[in-house]
Amino acid sequence: MTISENVLFEKCPLCNQAKITVEKRSRLPFSRPKINPCPTCSAEFAAKGADNYQLLYCDPPKIVGRHDCGSRVFRGCYLNATLSKSEWQRIAEGGESDAFSKFLEMSEKLRRGTLPIYSAERLPFTLDAGEVIHYVSSPVYLNEQQTLQGSALDKGDFFLTNRRIVFVRQTRALSVPLEKVERVEELQPGFLVKEKESFEPMLFFPPPHDPLFAALLGAIHNFKRRNQPT
Repeated sequence: MTISENVLFEKCPLCNQAKITVEKRSRLPFSRPKINPCPTCSAEFAAKGADNYQLLYCDPPKIVGRHDCGSRVFRGCYLNATLSKSEWQRIAEGGESDAFSKFLEMSEKLRRGTLPIYSAERLPFTLDAGEVIHYVSSPVYLNEQQTLQGSALDKGDFFLTNRRIVFVRQTRALSVPLEKVERVEELQPGFLVKEKESFEPMLFFPPPHDPLFAALLGAIHNFKRRNQPT
């Protein structure tokens, strides 16, 4: 039995260092081609339909190229992403996927405090006078990341206003005024909100390519600017 090897990607999309190859056993006509892991960073891909490929595994400490997780916005992580071959090749050459490019552009605007205003119709809570909705994200998981089976215990809708965070679940809701937010920090792959006088921080996990954390930073920036002493 002979094994033929073809090149899938001339450069690994993650580390940009080595080729990603595909093996095919010539005497087994019904055998599926095997995509070999990247020999440099161990990234693993799987075929997902016509000319689409999913990133199944990566080892961040081994990523030595421009996609080092320590130097990029982690919400743009490509783990589990299914993209076309041409999109992976564009990433290998230094570009980004279409979805991530839009995410970066939107994140930059939101971080600067350029926030949209959402309709206040049919909200599950009442806005105060002068309060507006700046961002809505769903489903967002609280303190527990969504599992592959989608069985995380605590998920809900995240509402961001010009005055507070409101997280609404089926059983109850929590509200955190922006003036009581002591610290926010992006963590892999969500973010942390520490409330003043609270012992434990809250961890939120939004959907992939959702710039919720950038919107939160923009809302806090705007709130502090409005409430600076004159």
